[in-house]
Amino acid sequence: MGDYRFVDHTQVRDLIEQVTILEAVAFAEYEGAPTFDESFTEWYLRRPGSTARLGVAALDDGQMVAVVLVAIQSVQLGGKVLDCGIIDSVATHPEHRRQGLARKLMEMAHEKMRVAGADAGVLYTNPEDHPYEFYRRLGYQTRAICQMMEGKRPAENGALMVRAAGAVEHEVIARMLNEFYSAHEGYAPMSAELWEWHKVARPLGMEVLLLVAEADGKPVATCTYAEVPILLKGETVTVAALSDFAYDADACDGADALMSLLVAAPQGTVVCLVDKEDSLSEHYREAGFTKVVSEVSMVLPFSKAAHEAMENKSGPWYVMVESVIGV
Repeated sequence: MGDYRFVDHTQVRDLIEQVTILEAVAFAEYEGAPTFDESFTEWYLRRPGSTARLGVAALDDGQMVAVVLVAIQSVQLGGKVLDCGIIDSVATHPEHRRQGLARKLMEMAHEKMRVAGADAGVLYTNPEDHPYEFYRRLGYQTRAICQMMEGKRPAENGALMVRAAGAVEHEVIARMLNEFYSAHEGYAPMSAELWEWHKVARPLGMEVLLLVAEADGKPVATCTYAEVPILLKGETVTVAALSDFAYDADACDGADALMSLLVAAPQGTVVCLVDKEDSLSEHYREAGFTKVVSEVSMVLPFSKAAHEAMENKSGPWYVMVESVIGV
């Protein structure tokens, strides 16, 4: 395996700079990958549940040539809420591939997750690319078939009035999301810390637009937009990445809520991530969205509780947009 050093991120000099450079090179041709800069990396490394001791890297003469990021969060799986190690950004420099670096780092990451008390490992990958088989050989099981879908901002207004949410409404919206996704596997319940990182303390240029749709003067639906340049159909395009769409089914129609929120998208091209078996995917199809890239959620159970959870699929999968396209 050569003279590589395998370390955690506490032993990497200029960590933010090195992660940024490596991921920009490693993911340059991956459909759906965002454009990386140091402000993005600095924010991403502050993800709740992520520490420098959990992240691992391979160094060649002090330079990072392979990396794995890990965050441990509470995630819904099989009707339980378990502590899961979320694996992100498994990246190897093209000049150092086929050296076994990714396998070594994943084994290190798994051991660190177990020591930290994680019940399972969770990751996302494209089932049509070679990493999918690599993860299967490591023991990961496919839990859901998901997809990135692309659509266009409608020209006509929807049935509901839409506006930007005020800061005083954040708690109400977080509660709406937790209730709406309460049966979704893969969902990390929106704690105050996760809300702050995901919705408020964003990197420059990647601020979010948090929207609510109203009926009879009350918020009945919500979604979040982030403008991000991603590789889409071979070209880098700035899109509105839509996430955390939720609605009160007793107060409005889901299709009407989605169309109303789409009109307020900050870009003409909108992308979303959804489980193919989720009823939400039908709303997106009705709004004219089509599949661009396949994604699968994969789970590696460690604990007895996780193995039991894998025997009981409790609902559709919630796709973490931050783990797939970084926003």
